[in-house]
Amino acid sequence: MDKVHTLSYQCPNCNAALEYDNATGKFKCFYCDGTFTEAQIKALFEARDEAVNLEESVEPELTPDQQETEDFTGQSALYNCPNCGAGVICDSLTASTRCHFCHTPVILSGRLSGEYKPDLIIPFSTTREVAEQKFYAYTKGKFLLPRGFRSDAQIKNISALYVPYWLKSGRVDANLTATGKTIRTWRSGDVQYTHTKLYHVEREAEFSFVRVPCDGSKRIDDALMESIEPFVYNGVKPFNMSYLSGCAAEKYDVTKEEAAQRIDQRVQQAANDELKRMASVYNALEDVRTNINYRSQEYAYALLPVWFLNYTYKGKDYGFVMNGQTGTTFGELPVSKGKLFLYGAGIFLAVLIIAFVILSLFFGD
Repeated sequence: MDKVHTLSYQCPNCNAALEYDNATGKFKCFYCDGTFTEAQIKALFEARDEAVNLEESVEPELTPDQQETEDFTGQSALYNCPNCGAGVICDSLTASTRCHFCHTPVILSGRLSGEYKPDLIIPFSTTREVAEQKFYAYTKGKFLLPRGFRSDAQIKNISALYVPYWLKSGRVDANLTATGKTIRTWRSGDVQYTHTKLYHVEREAEFSFVRVPCDGSKRIDDALMESIEPFVYNGVKPFNMSYLSGCAAEKYDVTKEEAAQRIDQRVQQAANDELKRMASVYNALEDVRTNINYRSQEYAYALLPVWFLNYTYKGKDYGFVMNGQTGTTFGELPVSKGKLFLYGAGIFLAVLIIAFVILSLFFGD
């Protein structure tokens, strides 16, 4: 049986598992409080890998891309939720975790193939404490929420989740043809006059777009993810499994081709809006026709940071999300039918009391 060696993110001092600390940007041991930079960890594990290689027989040399794929396959673990079927990517040292959708304990089912290796990642720059504070602020005063939605047990289910995204960049040629109208009105005495001119309108432009995103998870609503955009791409880094230490990632189930359809819609809408803005000298545009042709296009697969909380109420999922980079929040909040009934009954009772008081004032003795 062949030996399998995986990269181990363990504390050099006490050998406990290290976790990536979002607040400091370093790896931290929560047993001995040791902290280490990414450079220190890389140097440590490179030395260990060299020692392992000396013990093994010589194998064919891999290209850098092949080596990265091999490393990812060995360092990553795939967990499948037995309840809802969600796929969760973790580092190979994670012994157990919970599903970020239904919070059921999940079990290790195998390794990931190289096709799931991301190209890019944006590390978390916000902490769990910030996510919890934002959640409390977002739900404050929402007295129609179910009782358990803001409970301490529910708050503990907020997960640091890397959501899979397809990013598309490129250049397009776009053109617009339309009938433009200029309308002028004036009044002379009791008569109002309107003068309308018609023009044949053409506009052409070349647009560049950079990393237009589409989330790669069918389980997370697109509108929910788009509500916390944009991500700031100057924080993007080449993917490294070390960033997943202490976090989880969703395995993409939206193909690149499926994501391209959604991204192309966004690119076309943006181009249409800009072409119409270029023709804004007219009072109105009619018979508008636009055409877009790609001159170049390229894709990248990335993991982007999101603090994620899913709550199932009456058979429906409600999500709260916070951009793990910028702190932007959005959520779909459930409404307790019992509280809604009591609230409506209270208003109805208050109206009856007010009406009774008014009638007493007018018709009382």
